[in-house]
Amino acid sequence: MAISDLDRWFELSDGVNTIKVTLYEALDYSQTYEIFGGSTVHRMLDGSAMKQTNWRKLRTTLSGNGGIPLGMSALDYTGTLTLKCGVTRSISSVNNIIPLPVARRIDTGYTPSARKIIDGIAVPTTSSLTGDTLTVTVDPLAQGYIASYFPELVVTMNDPSETFSYSGNSSGWSIIAEEV
Repeated sequence: MAISDLDRWFELSDGVNTIKVTLYEALDYSQTYEIFGGSTVHRMLDGSAMKQTNWRKLRTTLSGNGGIPLGMSALDYTGTLTLKCGVTRSISSVNNIIPLPVARRIDTGYTPSARKIIDGIAVPTTSSLTGDTLTVTVDPLAQGYIASYFPELVVTMNDPSETFSYSGNSSGWSIIAEEV
């Protein structure tokens, strides 16, 4: 059973309480992903640069608004939380066999999907998932392939910021979560 974009949701859980939000309820919903990490640039005697990276993690910012607050204050933000994202990330490849991150949603309706690139246009296509590998059906006309998946992350975060507007009769919220 396919899930429409309006039925997609993100879920935030502290292991005791869970908040499940459909993107329809979270009007003006937006989510951004950003890689951050422990890296530095070292300069050599000749001035050339060498980047050294020890680790990389994912940071995501979610925000939206609706008619009532989402009740996110019920969660305990002193420990880690599980964030099941409602927006995909994608991996481009020239190969039709694409390894996917283990940290992704596996619940019903959130199966990874594939597109093939033909003349610069991403066209939906069939694929099969075995473990953490998505195998896209080969098309001799394709110049590449794209696999899309929904991240599921163990995160740390502070309490969300929340606003309420009497003039617009709406409640807004924003959270920033970092992968542990």
